[in-house]
Amino acid sequence: MDTRLLRAFIVLAETQNYRAAALRLFITQPALSKQIRTLENDLGVTLFARGRHGAQLTHAGELMRGKARELVERSDALLAYAGNVAQGTTGNLALGFGISGIKIAPVMVARFRRVYPDIIVSLEDIPSSQQIAQLLSGQLQLAFMRLPVTPPLAGRRLVNESLALAVKQKSSLAGRLDKHRDYKILDSQPLIKLLPEKGPGLYRQVAQFLAANNVVPNVVQQSRDLQTIMALVAAGVGVAIVPDSAVHIAPAGIELIALHGPYARWDMGMVWNPRLADPLRDRFIAMVDEADFSL
Repeated sequence: MDTRLLRAFIVLAETQNYRAAALRLFITQPALSKQIRTLENDLGVTLFARGRHGAQLTHAGELMRGKARELVERSDALLAYAGNVAQGTTGNLALGFGISGIKIAPVMVARFRRVYPDIIVSLEDIPSSQQIAQLLSGQLQLAFMRLPVTPPLAGRRLVNESLALAVKQKSSLAGRLDKHRDYKILDSQPLIKLLPEKGPGLYRQVAQFLAANNVVPNVVQQSRDLQTIMALVAAGVGVAIVPDSAVHIAPAGIELIALHGPYARWDMGMVWNPRLADPLRDRFIAMVDEADFSL
């Protein structure tokens, strides 16, 4: 249904005069008459009784008037919504994050929602391999993950992440590692590891760090959940090599010892698929670009 015809019907119903209605619509009287005839033909009913006194609504016209106004208002609302979507000020934003984004992602989402409260933002903890697949397919609009990434994905560095050794509080390891940085002593420590399917990037990072320091890991337990690993460390099952951002989910009774040297650090940032046009995603990126990362 052409909403122009409905608007012409509504204005004519209000003015009950072709000349006055044509002036309000910025069209000629013949053009208005043609629009009304077209609408009547489309609907199969006579809307106006024409006479010397102008245009009087018929019974059918009275019945149709409210529905016509409702359709025009809904059309206007749809156009306004489409304009907001095109400008990136409304809609849904699907974000993913991995272990390295555990602190910065929620902070950025909170900032964005304060500025754009009408935008629905979903934030999901997803393994990096799935984040990449969903970015390529369009299921995710943006992700917080380790860099670099390969084309067609694009990435922007946000912060530098580093490895840390999670130990039970008051462990003698803390002083020994801080003083000598002799990581070979980890050979004798029971190690709890993250399974590769949860965080393949972190899994490789830890493996490279251990290899660079000639450490032969004594793996006593594996888990796909970082919080479970931290709880196991707190319970005294063993130690674990984790991102230093894990401090934000660490339970009481755990100490994190910074690790140094080759493969101890990496960049973390936001990643998106520039081949998919998305003004809402671009608005989020612009906000992050302006943010202060002294978190």
